[in-house]
Amino acid sequence: MGPILSSLVNLQGVEGELRKTQKRLKQVQQIILRQQYQIKQYQDALAAKREEIKLTKMQHDKLELELRSREDEVTRYRLALNQARTNKDYSAILTRINTRKADKSKLEDQILALMGQIDTDQTACRELEASIEAENARLEEMRRQAGEKQKVIQRDLDELLQQRRESSDRVPHEQRALFERLAKRYDGEVLARVERSENRRSEQTCGGCFMSVPLEIVNSLMSRDDVLTCANCGRILVLDLNPKQQPTT
Repeated sequence: MGPILSSLVNLQGVEGELRKTQKRLKQVQQIILRQQYQIKQYQDALAAKREEIKLTKMQHDKLELELRSREDEVTRYRLALNQARTNKDYSAILTRINTRKADKSKLEDQILALMGQIDTDQTACRELEASIEAENARLEEMRRQAGEKQKVIQRDLDELLQQRRESSDRVPHEQRALFERLAKRYDGEVLARVERSENRRSEQTCGGCFMSVPLEIVNSLMSRDDVLTCANCGRILVLDLNPKQQPTT
C-alpha cells in the first residue's frame, strides 16, 4: 500500500475513533436529558392533578351552594306547612319538603364523593412532589458524575481532533476533499476493504455495499497507489484497513 492510500487508512482510523468518542460524549449528555424528561413527566402529571383538584373544588363549592339552597327551601316549606289551611295545601307542601330532602340527600352524597376525590388527588400530589424531589436529587448526582466523565471524554476528544488534523494534513488535497464528502455521507465509514465473495470465491466485493468489484480495480490496488472508488456506493476501496507502510509527511 502506497503513501496516499496508507494516509487515507490512517485518517479513517482516527475518524472512526473520533466519532466513537463524540458518541460517548453524546450518550453522557443524553442520560441527563432522559432524566430531565422524566422529571418533566412528573411535573406535568403534578400540574394536571392540581388542575383536577381545582376543578373538583369548584364543582364541590357549586354543590355546596345548591345544598344550602335546598336547606333554605326545606326551612321555608316547614314554616309554610304550619300555616297550611287545607289538607290539600298541607299534602302539597309536604311533598315539596320530601322532594327537597331527597335532592338534599343526593347532593350530600355527591359532595362526599367529591371530597373523597379531592383527598385522593391531594395524596397523589404529595407522592408526585416526593418523586420530583427524589428525581431532582438524582439529577444533581448524575450531573456531577456526567461532568467528571465529560472532562475525561473531552480530553480524549481534543487529542483525537489534533490527530485528525495531523492525519488529514498528510492526505493530498483532492483525496482529502473526497474523504470529507464521503465521511458526511457514510458517518465516517469512508473506506471499504475489498473482500472475497462468500458465494463465489473468485469474485471480489466491496466491504461497504457487498457489490462486485472488477478484477482490474483489484489488480490496480495491488500494484499502484491510486484512489479508486466503488462504482455502486462510492466508497474508497482498499485491500487492507491496517497499512504496514506509514504515510510520508
